[in-house]
Amino acid sequence: MLSTYFLVSHGSRDPRPLLELQTLAGLLSRQINLTENFTSNCILKYPLIGTGVLELGLKSLHEQIEDFWEYRRSLYINQVKIIPLFLLPGVHVTEDIPAEIEVFRHKVKAREKSNPKSEINSETYSQTKITLCPYIGSHPEMVGLLAPKVTSVTADAWVLISHGSRRPGGNDPVEKIAQSLESCCQVLVCTAYWSVSPDLKSRVEILIRQGYRKIGILPYFLFNGGITDVIADTVNQFTQIYPAIKFHLTPPLGATDELAKLVLDLINLGETE
Repeated sequence: MLSTYFLVSHGSRDPRPLLELQTLAGLLSRQINLTENFTSNCILKYPLIGTGVLELGLKSLHEQIEDFWEYRRSLYINQVKIIPLFLLPGVHVTEDIPAEIEVFRHKVKAREKSNPKSEINSETYSQTKITLCPYIGSHPEMVGLLAPKVTSVTADAWVLISHGSRRPGGNDPVEKIAQSLESCCQVLVCTAYWSVSPDLKSRVEILIRQGYRKIGILPYFLFNGGITDVIADTVNQFTQIYPAIKFHLTPPLGATDELAKLVLDLINLGETE
């Protein structure tokens, strides 16, 4: 079965996340080509990766997916795999994206009913299969992407700062990652959140009161954007308020081959709905 892939990110008014999303799509295409998971045909010679956003797009997510699918179906591709590029299992992952996919699914069914198989291609046609893959933050090797950022810097303690979720249990993955980092890197790692407590300021103040003098700040975000800019400004303020304390701020995950490999893993483990 021929497949195509659609990466979904949150969306931002800042252009940088979209550029990195497109870069990641290119890296993923190359990763798929390097495996035996991609089957070409006389029309499709390389994997096709689409990108879309849940919010702040020119169209709704289901319309973005539909536009992508409409062209790809002419290439006799009959499976769309959708990968949420979200780090936490918040409302966007558990409710919003599935709802948008359901709207798209209904449109696909309506379109297929209105087009007899003989009008498309009786030999290559089969009903479109829509697969929602696990969100990227669920990958068990996510710690492996973060650990080198910690071990490459000498610090007495680290603060892993994430966006945070108000959904019950939504921040559990971040707490588990912090525990895993602490274990494998042999350094104190605590958590802070952008949208819920505890925030970065309160965590840093506690660490300073406890006597830590070299503090690392690790943003658990996919790409640079407005929030990471504010975090950087906050760290700069810390250096002025606490001149005796050495702070180190790492970059977010970014569009890398390593991240693309994790996305590919989740594509292969995708749960068919």
